[in-house]
Amino acid sequence: MSSARRRPLAVASVAVVTALVLGGCGTSFSAQTNQQYQPGVGANARGDIDAMNTLLVANPDGSATLSTALQNNLKKDQTLSSVTVTTLDDQELEVTAPDEQLPLKPGYLTQVGTSDPAGIFIVDKDAPAGLYVKVTLTFSDSSPITVEAPVVDRTSEYADVVQSPSEAATSDEDAASRTEDTTTGDGQ
Repeated sequence: MSSARRRPLAVASVAVVTALVLGGCGTSFSAQTNQQYQPGVGANARGDIDAMNTLLVANPDGSATLSTALQNNLKKDQTLSSVTVTTLDDQELEVTAPDEQLPLKPGYLTQVGTSDPAGIFIVDKDAPAGLYVKVTLTFSDSSPITVEAPVVDRTSEYADVVQSPSEAATSDEDAASRTEDTTTGDGQ
């Protein structure tokens, strides 16, 4: 075989081997396509009940409001019984909880920290923005979930997260009043 014929064959062989070697880079059990993608700021925990985008929103008075979305993956009703919050070095922070437990229907996503007074949990103090905390959610008939969640600044992105339980009660009363006004014809 002449050297003129061997050269293109050698170049083609090197190109094929290089493509195979470089094509294999980044593939293994820890390849990026095998990693869970979490686009939100908050932390996620999955199980019988999923806690998604869990975070605390700092309030002007030094307190912080828990914000998370809970998905009940079980076939029976659950309730969010309690929430405890500790620093990463296990110092417990005081949490003001609602008087009633938050119901979690099977298959439904329930938002914590917005308008339902049963879903307003506030860390009373010592929760400045930038801090990471451990949030433990306890349920009526499911294993508790612990999530390491950030405390974030209150910005327009978190306008729906209430600052106090009384704010949630007021917004519920306002909504009921608006509904009553529109049904009686007084809201025109």
